[in-house]
Parts: sequence; C-alpha cells; structure tokens
Amino acid sequence: MNQTTPTRVWRQEVISWSLYDFANTIYSMNIVSLYLKRYLVEDLKLDDRYFDIPFAISMAIAALLLPALGALSDHSTKKKLFVLLFTLTCCIAVGVMAIVPASLVFITLVLFMIAQFCYEAAMPFYNSLLYSVSEGKQARFVSGIGVSLGYIGSILGMLLVLPFVTGSMFGLDLGISGWGKVGSFLPTAALFLLFSIPLFLWVHESPRHLKRKVSFTGAYRDVWDGLRQTSKYPGVLRFLIADYFIEDAATTVILNMGLYCSVVLSLADTQITSFLIISTASAVVGAFIVGKIAEHWSLKKLMMIDVVGWIVALVAFVFIDSMAVIWILGSVVGILLGGLWTTSRPLLAELVPREELGRFFGLFSLSGRAAAVIGPLIWTTVVYFFQPDRPIGRWAIEKFGIDTAHASHLPYKAGVISLAVLMLVGLIIFRKVPHTQSRQDD
Repeated sequence: MNQTTPTRVWRQEVISWSLYDFANTIYSMNIVSLYLKRYLVEDLKLDDRYFDIPFAISMAIAALLLPALGALSDHSTKKKLFVLLFTLTCCIAVGVMAIVPASLVFITLVLFMIAQFCYEAAMPFYNSLLYSVSEGKQARFVSGIGVSLGYIGSILGMLLVLPFVTGSMFGLDLGISGWGKVGSFLPTAALFLLFSIPLFLWVHESPRHLKRKVSFTGAYRDVWDGLRQTSKYPGVLRFLIADYFIEDAATTVILNMGLYCSVVLSLADTQITSFLIISTASAVVGAFIVGKIAEHWSLKKLMMIDVVGWIVALVAFVFIDSMAVIWILGSVVGILLGGLWTTSRPLLAELVPREELGRFFGLFSLSGRAAAVIGPLIWTTVVYFFQPDRPIGRWAIEKFGIDTAHASHLPYKAGVISLAVLMLVGLIIFRKVPHTQSRQDD
C-alpha cells in the first residue's frame, strides 16, 4: 500500500484511478443511455426488446463470469491487465458498430453485447484498485471523486459527441455533417480509450502479502465458499440482496432515461442533451458532497436517505406534468444517483476483510449484473403490456380516464412505477444491514 497522509488526496494515482470512471461513463451515457436504444426504437422502428434482451443477455454472461474473475484477482497483481484487455475490446466493438449498415442490425446487437460485457467485466478489477490508491476514511472520499469525475465525463462525452450526431451544438452550426445517432459510436469509443490511459500508466497495484495460484474452477469454489460463509461477515448477504433490487431500478432508469425524455417529455436531441447535462452535473455535485459527508456520517444512513429520495422522485416523475418541476426532478435524480454509487462501494468494502475485496466486489458485480438482467426485462414487459392497444393498457386508460394525447405515455410511466416498487423492496431489506466503520491502514 502506498503510504499517504489524509491531506494528500489529490495525487497523480488518485486522479488517474478516478479518470477511469470519467472514461467509462462516456460509454455508458452515450451508448447505453442516450443513443443506441433510441437508434433501434426511433430510427429503425424496432421494439424495445431489441435493445433490452441483448442487454440482459450480456449482463447474464457477466453475472456468471465476474465473481470468478474477481476471486482470481485476489490472488494476483493483474487487475490493471484485466482492465486494459476488457477496455480495449469494448472500445473496438463500439467503434465497429459505427460501420455496420442498418440492414445488418443483428451484427450491431452482437457487438453491443460484447461491448457491454467487457465494460462490466472491467469493473470489479477497477473497483478493487480503490485500495491501491487510498485507504481509511480517505477511500470513502476518493470513491466520491471517482463518481464525480465519472459524471463530468458523461457531460464532456455528450458535448463532444453531439456534433457528430446533429452537425451542430445547441444551434451553433459547426460546419460538419451530422450522421445521426450512429455518429455517436466511433467518437465515444475513442474518448473511452483516451481517458483510460492514465490508469494504465500511473496507477500501481498494492503488493499482495499472500500469493497463490488459483485455477478458474478453484475461483468458482472460492465464490461458492464466499456465498456460504457470508454469515461470517454480518450484513454482507443482506446488503447484496438489497443492492440487487436497488440497482435493478437504478440501472433501468439509466438505460431508459434518453428514450423517456424523447417519448414522454417530447424533447429534441439538443434538449435531451441539456436535460442529461443538468442531471449529470447534479450527480457530480451530489457525489462530491456525499463523499465528503461520508467521512463523518454513517454510510448506512446516507444510503437509506438516498433510496428514499429515489422512491419519492420516481413517483413524482409519473404524476407531475409541469416541465419546470420535471427539470428540477432531473437534478434531484442526478444527485441521488451520484450518492448511491458513492456510498455503496465503500460500504461493501467495510463489511468484508481487505484480503477478500476482489471476491466480494465480484459478488457485488453479480448482484448488480443479475439486477441488470431482470430490470430491463421487467421494464420491457411492463411497457409491452401497458401499450394502449393491449388489454391491460386499454383497461388502465379507461380506469384512469387517460386521454388519447397521453395514452402513448402510459407504458413508460407504468415502467417507472415498477422501478419505484423495486426500490421500496430494496429499502425494506437494507434496513437491517449493520453500520460500518472506515477501513484503517493495515
């Protein structure tokens, strides 16, 4: 472990580690949240399922493999190598998507599954590197720095990619031709790779005190043993189950916010970008503030407050039509999203022994990735059955007196209500997770 004092947070290694959050959220915002699903649904006139099912498949594969990969990382100093390999593969797949013709959409979907899997596969190794660049209470704040820079990356990524989509930026003609939503793919891949470079150059992994070779099958045995022995670490299993429901909802919001803005809020591309920039800027502020508060407050209390805020905000999105309030709610959701990621990583880290961080971050990924399998499937099922031309949709329209102009909004608003319910279930389970103390140097 690199010896540092609590006052030396803004170091090269910390910034380099945090810049990977900056880099990968450029991908998650532009490809996952903003452009790919809208390209399939709005431009190619395909059903939501053409995005949701491939996404769920990629996450299911990730859920199967990541725990073992996390366990493998506990016994080596190869975390950076795994991050590098998965990042390169993700960027290549996204870049190739840009040249696939619309008639071969199946190839685009396969490339997206590869990219999404690799994006997710890098995360447990990246998360485990947190304690190579920080320690003690400082790690809580560094986690917040990473999340904050991640959302700054989302903003910069949207701004830099927008001209390739529309040919202009907020009405300013830049003298280039916009290529539509497909135009976002190649520049997103390039930006992801570019801002990942500092991690590979300047982050140094902490040496392992105990090294032993472990096979892939042995890693699965480690994971299974970890699941069986979670009773040794009070609150871990309950946290993972609660996180499953909470991430189920949060991930599905991220996936569908671009489409929701377009279909329900009737925003144009530039307006959607503005809405997401405001929300993302709020997430930056929220992550910094929550990260700083977390140095002094209980992580459990902070996370409970955050989840309650999610439930209230999601319900408000469904029943409030004032656009002024909607824009405010967008900022609130941004703050809540930043706070959620800032508190969850160090909370898990403080529930388990340091020497098993890779394994349990792998299980953490399993919980989140399993949620990302079910969440989109729940969403697409709710949206399907609440369509105005289907029996449940017709019943709801008659029951609640929804006019024709708003009937097309019903499926997506029903989807948001389902996410609020998932958040509530997660909150109920999370209530009995024990309070933690910050990890001290060891």
